[in-house]
Amino acid sequence: MLPAAVRRAAQIDEGAEVIARPDGRGRVVIETVESIRARVWAGAPERGDRDMTADVRALRDEDIRVSAQALARRTSELGSPAESAAAGAALLAHLDL
Repeated sequence: MLPAAVRRAAQIDEGAEVIARPDGRGRVVIETVESIRARVWAGAPERGDRDMTADVRALRDEDIRVSAQALARRTSELGSPAESAAAGAALLAHLDL
């Protein structure tokens, strides 16, 4: 609970939901949920004539493409399934499991 004088100085209504987060050594920032929302939305691009659904789809497609590339890279590094199984068996034997 914040002291009334602090709430008044910060223009925080009594009963407002607040979030406290550390901000470096010896420093804590207390913000209302509403002020956090306003800050986040202020940083969002204006919608304008953009098709936001298409933007989300493009981002999702890019994520899928990057994930597929990473999987292919990991798969090629591991070798064939038989080589991978042999490497796993050797590791387990080495660990005496």
